Amino acid sequence: MLHISGVLFLFFTLVSMADKRKLALNLFFLIGILSLGLMIWQIGVDVIWENIKKIGWHFGTIIGLWGLVYLIKASAFHVVIHDGSPESKRFSYPLTFKLTVSGYAINYITPFGLLGGEPYKILEMKPILGIQKATSSVLLYAMMHFVSHFIFWMISIPLLLLIAPHPSVPVLIVLILAAIASMALIYWSFTVYTKGIVNKAVRLSIKLPYIGKRMRAYKLSNQEKINQMDFLIADLYKNRKKDFFGSLTLELISRFILCLETVVLMYAINSPITFGQSVVVESVQSFITNILFFMPMQLGSREGGFAMAYTILGLIAGQGVLVSLCFRIRELFWTILGILLIKVKPIK
Repeated sequence: MLHISGVLFLFFTLVSMADKRKLALNLFFLIGILSLGLMIWQIGVDVIWENIKKIGWHFGTIIGLWGLVYLIKASAFHVVIHDGSPESKRFSYPLTFKLTVSGYAINYITPFGLLGGEPYKILEMKPILGIQKATSSVLLYAMMHFVSHFIFWMISIPLLLLIAPHPSVPVLIVLILAAIASMALIYWSFTVYTKGIVNKAVRLSIKLPYIGKRMRAYKLSNQEKINQMDFLIADLYKNRKKDFFGSLTLELISRFILCLETVVLMYAINSPITFGQSVVVESVQSFITNILFFMPMQLGSREGGFAMAYTILGLIAGQGVLVSLCFRIRELFWTILGILLIKVKPIK
């Protein structure tokens, strides 16, 4: 909820400067360029080059694999956007793909995840869809992303118990807590789908320091728009169930496809693993990085998550750190592309 409140506050701040939309987009672009420079400096050009040589042409495979993942994610987002309204029919798939890649790139380089990519997407969508439809569509897709993650964790837990060699008591305790948390979050998510969340998030924001007065003023002057956003959010689950489950299924499929990345990289270093093991690795490392979601570029949390996953599975932890580094190099490619796409004129 705090995450969504932050997204709404940042977006409403940008919307209040509607005549400076171009300035806001240029700001996202500048932050992206500076963050990429920091990322390359932190990894080291020599380290990047050595790992590219070590993995070889397999880097092309995982970059292409993520191209497929982004196409599926963009399709899930596109299903949410297209509700049959005249304005949604003018929203092209190439534009959805551009916003998907750029949005994930901005989220990756900014702290607190959604406090970058989601407001950017709303700003780009607003001229075509309007404020209410743009905001509700972005929040709905963000919820699809979260729920698919929770379902993915729920599937991974019994899989880990089946293939992990003698998990320790602390690991079992964490698994039980993760299962309970995932079920609770899935339940909460479906209450959002049926009732909306913008009104609740705005009310929560009003109680927060620094942003409370601004959010209260926005609520007083835009209550009708806020109610419309919640109506549009609830409409997807109540009246467009085929689109709802279609989008959720696509997002979940993309999660399992991206697990192939670990399989490819382990094959490249002559230490092949099964697809089931790669699902567990992705589940554990994503769980750790989501707990530490406030870390920009997932600094340290990604490596720790991989080392923990490999240890649980009885694999060599050092190989997990190597795979994590290769993930970062792949992310560097797609982040550069995503940041550059910010400057590409939308295809309407």
